[in-house]
Amino acid sequence: MRKILIVEDEKDILKRLSMFLSEHNFNIIVASSIDEVYEKTDASIDLALLDINLPDGKGDELIKYFKERDIRIIITTVKNDSNYIAKALDKGVDDYITKPFDLNVLRARVDATLRTVCVSDENIIFKDLKINMDEGTVYYKNSPVNLTALEYGVISLFIKNPNRIFTREHLLQIFWEDNEQFVNDNTLTTTIKRIRDKTSKDLITTIRGIGYRME
Repeated sequence: MRKILIVEDEKDILKRLSMFLSEHNFNIIVASSIDEVYEKTDASIDLALLDINLPDGKGDELIKYFKERDIRIIITTVKNDSNYIAKALDKGVDDYITKPFDLNVLRARVDATLRTVCVSDENIIFKDLKINMDEGTVYYKNSPVNLTALEYGVISLFIKNPNRIFTREHLLQIFWEDNEQFVNDNTLTTTIKRIRDKTSKDLITTIRGIGYRME
């Protein structure tokens, strides 16, 4: 049974979330403050559902704390601001949902974030996509896919981080630094389009005003 830490200071929301997710076979731990998070976090927690507006400090301070422990993170926030959300995603948050939200939508986000990738000694497999990391080969529905170095880098990043949202700014920074050459906004757009053309238009999803994710 997957374990979720719900970090929420509003008692009614905390109770509702706990009951709903427990009914859907999740083991639930609750915390309403940063100090309580530190007390209750252990290695068995798979995901943190984090309200970043906590009374005893900024909840975004917990993002680094969870990332250091390989705990997946979904933030809940009343701020429907793309710049604010983008900053959280760039810090390593896997997904976000704005309040008020539908509980079934939240559960779908949780399921997607916790969906595992099949990893063998050489291959990483996610749905119909397979990458042999040793050989640098890519297959979609068992057919070989010929990619440029940049396309391969992008698709490798996404398959290693399924369902995580990457902002455009974060992607540009990653691939500019990795290639030691300028990768501009148009290059990124074209690269994503070519990957979709060579695999599936649904493989990498655009999150309007934010960035992309593989789901």
